[in-house]
Amino acid sequence: MSRITFGGLASGLDTNHMIDQLVQLERAPIVRKEKRIEELGRVKDAWRDINMRLRHLRDKLQGLLQQDNFRSMLARSTDESLVSATAGNRAEPATYQLQVSQVAAHHTLAMEHDIQATLGKGVGQALGLSGKFSIKDLKSDGNESVDIEVKATDSLTAIKNKINDADVGVTASIFAGHLMLKSDKSGTENEIVITGDPVLDPLGLAQIEAAKDAEFTVNGIGFVRSSNAVDDLVDDVTFHIIKVTEDPVTIQVGPHIERSVEAMAAFVEQYNSVNDYMREKLEKREEGTKGSARGLLQGDTTLMKIERSLRTLINSPVANSRYQDEEGNWQQKQYYSLSSLGVMTIDKAGYLQFNEAKLATALQDDPEGVFSLMQYELKDEDGFGTGQFSGVAVELDNYLKRLLVNDQDSQGRPLRAVATQQEASVQRRIDELHRRIEVREERLIRYEERLIRQFTAMEKYISMMQSQSQELDNMIGQLAGFGGTQHNKR
Repeated sequence: MSRITFGGLASGLDTNHMIDQLVQLERAPIVRKEKRIEELGRVKDAWRDINMRLRHLRDKLQGLLQQDNFRSMLARSTDESLVSATAGNRAEPATYQLQVSQVAAHHTLAMEHDIQATLGKGVGQALGLSGKFSIKDLKSDGNESVDIEVKATDSLTAIKNKINDADVGVTASIFAGHLMLKSDKSGTENEIVITGDPVLDPLGLAQIEAAKDAEFTVNGIGFVRSSNAVDDLVDDVTFHIIKVTEDPVTIQVGPHIERSVEAMAAFVEQYNSVNDYMREKLEKREEGTKGSARGLLQGDTTLMKIERSLRTLINSPVANSRYQDEEGNWQQKQYYSLSSLGVMTIDKAGYLQFNEAKLATALQDDPEGVFSLMQYELKDEDGFGTGQFSGVAVELDNYLKRLLVNDQDSQGRPLRAVATQQEASVQRRIDELHRRIEVREERLIRYEERLIRQFTAMEKYISMMQSQSQELDNMIGQLAGFGGTQHNKR
């Protein structure tokens, strides 16, 4: 506290300094608590960082729970500029050889000359043409046609709009003063047919590109299709014909390995980051090294349990890792744990190593088995799915959820997330220390005030004693002088 005192005026002692020293001695417990608050603040920050890293780990784990990352198929072409392909999840691994002799084309008609050169008009001016023509409805199953009436006041733009409004599977457009008609779909069955009144003859429409079917072979078998996107030959595979080929183009359909490898690599990297941080915080001081620092959370049983649990879940086999063969003998499934997919603990420290080639081989061999390892559905006694899952990734996700997400038990009672609860527990200890410091600070103020009163009283007493002593000295001096005077008179 701030104070204005004049200590030691009577005693000659530096009483202000003495009070300060006594207060500082009494303040020592507060200093210790303040240092403890600083340490707990670092502990809280560490738990906040652990929370964040565990959340990131759970985010990366979602990639191992996504079906598309393990069941998705990819079609690769030896020349994407000639023939490409797309594959869905139901596609079977296979290889196809495609030879293209003709590419499907849209029937296209256009004016040979622009409207100014043809009729001396602009695209928005009345053309003076009148009559009615019919255009084949390419959207209908039969040979239906739609009649379109042209009036003398119609411009080239108006004729274009009327054709488009007819909605017959033909798109009309104007390009540089040329009217152009193009069938919406390719193939000979989608040829544009205009009949009836030759009202459009003055426009000079001519064929720019004939309607063509795609002609090609797949593994030596010939096919003809109206579209260049062929999806009716192989289940869940679409071939995309782009150009005529001189030599066969190879299409390889197989698992989308890159997506699976990327998801697994991201998970392993984040797991190692979490493991490294936890080990750093739990690190023990080496024996015989007085100066070596220990981990901030050394001996923290909660963090030690989290570290052990994560490592156990990573290395444990899936629930259905064993099965009985036809003879009733128990057998180990080929893909039963993350180690069988190339994810292995490389040392006692718990760090993971990822062999991408091993996962790629497993996906080529049995993509369904790989995903089943991640998200295995428990079966009842009759072999039907129960809607409950117990794969490696599922078990990890359930554990991380308990660490990170507030939930309820079967009775509806709240369950606080473990990691979050640790952070909150540290904060409660910090708050309690702040409360104790506040109480002790108030006590210290009263103690200092009491010291000031006591030392002030002491100074007053000493001053009074000095004053009385001075008066006594004066009286003795006076008495001595008085005695000498009487003697001289005699």
